[in-house]
Amino acid sequence: MITERRARTRRRAAAALSCALALFAWTPAQPASAAALASTTPWPSAPNWQSYVQTPSSATVCPTAVVSTSGSVAGAQNLVCGGSGTTTLTLASGGATPTIVLDYGKNVGGLPYFDVSAESGSPTLQAGYSQALQYLTATGDAAIPWGEGDTARHDSYTVSAPGTITNHFEQGGERYEEITLTSPGTLTLSGAGINYIADRTTADGYQGNFVSSSDQLNKIWYDGAYTAQLESAPAGSLPGNWTVTGGALDAAGGNAGLLKQGTSWGDYTTTFETRIVTNQAGWMVRGQDANNGYLFILNAANDTAGTPNTLQAFDLHGGTYTNIGSVTLPSGLAPGTWHTVTTTASGTGVTVTVDTVKVATTDSSSFPSGATAFSTGTVGFREYAGEEADFRNLSVVNSSGTTLYSNTLSSATALSDFNVPGGTNAVASILDGAARDRAIWSGDLNVEGPTTYYSTGNSAYLKGALQLLGTYQLSSGFVTGAEPPQVPLHTGTPITGTTGTYSASYSMYWVLGLGAYYLYTGDTAFAQQEWPIVRYELAWNASQLDANGLLTTTNDDGADWDFYDANKTGEVTEYNVLYYKALLDGAQIATAAGQTAQAATYTQQAAALKTAINAQLFNSSTGLYYTSNTQTSAVAQDANALAVLYGVAPAANSASILASLKTKLWTSAYGPLPFSSDSGNRALVSPFVSGYELEARLANNDTANAEQLLSNVWGHMIAPSANSTGTMWENVSAADGTPGLGSTTSLAHGWSTAPTSVLSGYVLGIQPTSPGYGTWSVQPHPGDLTWAQGKAPTPHGAVQVSWAGESGVNQFAMSVTAPSGTSGTIAVPTYGAANPVVAVNGQVVWSGGSFTAATGIGGAHQDANYVYLTGVQPGTFLVAANPGGAAPAGYTLCAQQNGTCAFTGTQSVAYGANGIYSYSTLTGGTTCDDTGLVDADYGFVKSCYVGPVKSGPSGSAYCAPETGLCAFSGTRTVAYGAGGTFTTKSLTSGTACTNAVFGDPLQGTVKDCYLMPG
Repeated sequence: MITERRARTRRRAAAALSCALALFAWTPAQPASAAALASTTPWPSAPNWQSYVQTPSSATVCPTAVVSTSGSVAGAQNLVCGGSGTTTLTLASGGATPTIVLDYGKNVGGLPYFDVSAESGSPTLQAGYSQALQYLTATGDAAIPWGEGDTARHDSYTVSAPGTITNHFEQGGERYEEITLTSPGTLTLSGAGINYIADRTTADGYQGNFVSSSDQLNKIWYDGAYTAQLESAPAGSLPGNWTVTGGALDAAGGNAGLLKQGTSWGDYTTTFETRIVTNQAGWMVRGQDANNGYLFILNAANDTAGTPNTLQAFDLHGGTYTNIGSVTLPSGLAPGTWHTVTTTASGTGVTVTVDTVKVATTDSSSFPSGATAFSTGTVGFREYAGEEADFRNLSVVNSSGTTLYSNTLSSATALSDFNVPGGTNAVASILDGAARDRAIWSGDLNVEGPTTYYSTGNSAYLKGALQLLGTYQLSSGFVTGAEPPQVPLHTGTPITGTTGTYSASYSMYWVLGLGAYYLYTGDTAFAQQEWPIVRYELAWNASQLDANGLLTTTNDDGADWDFYDANKTGEVTEYNVLYYKALLDGAQIATAAGQTAQAATYTQQAAALKTAINAQLFNSSTGLYYTSNTQTSAVAQDANALAVLYGVAPAANSASILASLKTKLWTSAYGPLPFSSDSGNRALVSPFVSGYELEARLANNDTANAEQLLSNVWGHMIAPSANSTGTMWENVSAADGTPGLGSTTSLAHGWSTAPTSVLSGYVLGIQPTSPGYGTWSVQPHPGDLTWAQGKAPTPHGAVQVSWAGESGVNQFAMSVTAPSGTSGTIAVPTYGAANPVVAVNGQVVWSGGSFTAATGIGGAHQDANYVYLTGVQPGTFLVAANPGGAAPAGYTLCAQQNGTCAFTGTQSVAYGANGIYSYSTLTGGTTCDDTGLVDADYGFVKSCYVGPVKSGPSGSAYCAPETGLCAFSGTRTVAYGAGGTFTTKSLTSGTACTNAVFGDPLQGTVKDCYLMPG
């Protein structure tokens, strides 16, 4: 359940007893300014949403606790934040292994570091990393990335001197760290932690925010926002394979990197110094690119990848290695020692000298068959996976003695001279997961985008990711759906190919991601830039249609988000719905590019596709969509939720589709199954797909089930447990609620963050309705909440909303601030009231089904759940709604608001309007205002009435007469009856005071409602 907290705090007069009454006629109210009405708001004046923000306050993150120690460990607590002193681990030969398990309090990511103050015996320090405690081992968990980052979940260091050890590669997601020694010796640490390199926007930089009466929802919103931040990589932030540290260029894996100049160099001598760190040191001469040229490799004395103390020579052509020689070095090559290497290319020969000793000479005239001779080319260094070496003092001198290039390689600026392999990310981007896969995935962007737009507002991460994927469009038009973030932007002609990574669905997701980016940012220039890619992608989609007018897939392009299940082939409903949405988004992009005729064509194609989907893929007997034309028995969550959300399903069918999904798939306590059990697919709850169902339910006013879905799926993930990380999981086991893929599960996965945007877009209610919020809507879905506040960033400034509601009495109030240059619609919840009254800044604008003009409001209309105020202009509007009603029976008007209500003796004073009143027992008169009376009908101009005092149970407060409305916040106990006979009931957010709610405790007698103490 969603927890609630009372939001209203108002000053009360001495001896005041308060409640509210509502009847079913309306007493006209007088207009007043918003300032005159707003004395104390029904929502908190300054809720501390900042306390929910998870972002580290410092780029250096320290452990928050020691979980455990074992073996010979002293002072482990000194490693915790604020600790002082040192920590010592000792491993005696044959003794117990010393271990320390550290807890960072939440998932964090970056470059691990260790401050070594002393050592003896040159011990080996090993650190393992895990997102969840239950998966932590000395070698970490199994969430190993393929896109970017450390290729293992543990790292080892031979410690031979004091100093700071900083890991070369990023460990992108870990809450727990296990430190051990794996070889004898003693190690003393003065600190350990993580150099955080992901997005570090803190609360003061959040452009959007959300807070409500539900602590659970608040945590879900901010955990989702932080998940997206942990996966966001600012441009140039990711550590490349090459770095400059300690006065030398350190190359660690990543293949060859050549100088950007020198492709035409012929005869020359290059000299450099190298120090092998791990296994080998490699370099190239006469290199054309990373895959073509002459390659030489020195193997260290302890090389585990090749023959120790050996020089290897290769002719590298088209990525193929042809061995052109291998010689034993004249002396051992100890790792960690500097050596001078000179290589001379002259004519057809190449000679290598190590420490002034000529080691080898090769000649292309005697190369084996298949080798390629190179007469020109530049120089560079080459380290492959598992290899690392340092280089310094590089020079290239031609045969005439002219220096062609010279650099000490002691400054990071030297890297710009090379085509660095596996370099840093050129553009800002957002990855799929913090620990795994650490790649840009187009499907994930469809969720991560709105999460970011509503929270930090750092849209550059989405722009960079979309731009990078778009440059890898194939010649067929197919857009690649996944790429590592550090690959360079592809330039030139499209890459030859028909289909590639990952699938047809992920190719289309790129269009959806671009469409969302344009909708939220209004970045017309980028939309125009990407328009050609959209056009070719949608042309490829159109080429995949069959005779039924439906997009079809095969095993070559039928993979989807559930990578652990079989590919979906044939006419797949989900893929066709995605294509429908891509056509609509493509029309929006085409319009931005000035291609109005093409936009119209896409709109027509979308309409035809929608007709075909409903004709061919909807099962009228079950009322649900097929998974595909080849899988017609199983129920698919994605196909049906997306059909409802994107408007493929007729509006008249939406409620029944959602009801059937709940009946057939909500069979686990941890969320819906994505497929029915007869599908043959794995029973893993998908927060990714459930996010679409969540949005579909709120878009169709199924708020109660949306709240349950939020609690079941995301409430479970954020609940304290051995697996809680402060971030959102990739998937969940339907059987026991643990991470669905065990130790390999990504426990910070952006595709699972839908609630962040959904809570802002539907519960708070702020959404763009045209690109860049040129037009917008504010349409709250209060559900069980009593209040919510927040804002959404736009290119024009923030749209800000605060609201409070009492569903039991159909009363709602909100403040909306819209920036200049925009207009919009405010949808005011009525909780189903048949004849609601709506006021704007104190002036009634809607009553009896009619609109009365007001400044800044263009019109109004009503449906079963809302009154819609249209044509709303920039500014701040205090909007309120109630069900309408008359003055309390038996009471007499004594003053308008801000007047004086004069009477003698003790009376009951009713204060309110339109049937909603607070009641106070007072003596000798009162001012008719909020200073002495309780405002139960915020946003309306009120009046005071006097009547006889009524008494209820001991300590109770009069609340409403029979058939009236008893208004209150939070959960209260309400007594209903008369004389000494009462029945009580615990209720939330107000109630009708009727026999239907309470039963009749005293037949034939007029009864009243009273609020019990507490």
